[in-house]
Amino acid sequence: MQRSLLAAAALAVAGMTSAQEVTVYGGALRVKEADEATFSAGASYSHPLGEHFALSLSYLNEGHPQSHHRDGVAGQLWARTGGNVPGWSFGAGVGQYYYFDTTDLHSASGARYTNDHGWANIYSLQATYHYPDSRWYNQVQINRITPSGKDSTTSLMLGVGYRFDGVKGDKLHLEGSAADEAVTLMAGQGITNSLRSESTAIGAIEYRRAVGRYVDWTVTAIHEGNSAQSKRNGVATQLWLIRSLSPKVELGMGAGPYFNAKVPDGEGQRSHRSGLVTVGARYHLDRRVVAEAAWNRVVTDYHRDADLLLIGLGYSF
Repeated sequence: MQRSLLAAAALAVAGMTSAQEVTVYGGALRVKEADEATFSAGASYSHPLGEHFALSLSYLNEGHPQSHHRDGVAGQLWARTGGNVPGWSFGAGVGQYYYFDTTDLHSASGARYTNDHGWANIYSLQATYHYPDSRWYNQVQINRITPSGKDSTTSLMLGVGYRFDGVKGDKLHLEGSAADEAVTLMAGQGITNSLRSESTAIGAIEYRRAVGRYVDWTVTAIHEGNSAQSKRNGVATQLWLIRSLSPKVELGMGAGPYFNAKVPDGEGQRSHRSGLVTVGARYHLDRRVVAEAAWNRVVTDYHRDADLLLIGLGYSF
């Protein structure tokens, strides 16, 4: 199975024009090897490909079993019964899951944890109930994640979702409702991906430009705060895949390098290479003013991964 499935799925979704579905989940998870139970949570964007197939991009959090905090992003191809009609439908999905795992090293001195990254297969089954005369639905989903050489997990999650219809999905501001450039000021909270999840106040300023019907480019200056684990500043540049869910709402996913001007020590590893993966939503308050909320994951090779949760207001010009 090709690891490029995530990108291929996103690009294929970007070219489609039918209904788009957004689902949020919560539930329970079991770690097979350790025989442990914990919580699970997630959010998913899916796009039907005709009546019986769909593509999805999902964020999954696998809870906090002993010595591990693992989450990640999954791309899947689905086969489903029926379309968006009232009543029950069923589906099976398969794909790739890129995970971020904070692991306890059980060391009495020196490094206490590590941030592991890798790929895993993900297999899913789901049952969906579509309410009559409504775009809302409920869903039950089972996920099986099987990383090579790592703990495999099985999760059972309950979800609530909403179906968006009638929007082509093109960039809103290329259809005349806004300009194609924006500057956004943002603030929020940074959380170090350690076993203690240290947090601090952070800030950022983003420049965004549309470079295609479904593609944005951003440059973002980021200040990650002043806690002992988060003294890192830098500039990230990302390419985004963007979808319009309604005349005012956009969802997008971006990725790119993060160039650090100031970094915390990396336990003897001084390469300080980082990347930034982001899932964001934008709401156009009017033609010029846009609100933005984003979850950012800093991915490092020196065990200083972090979550950056940001909200802000921008001006289009």
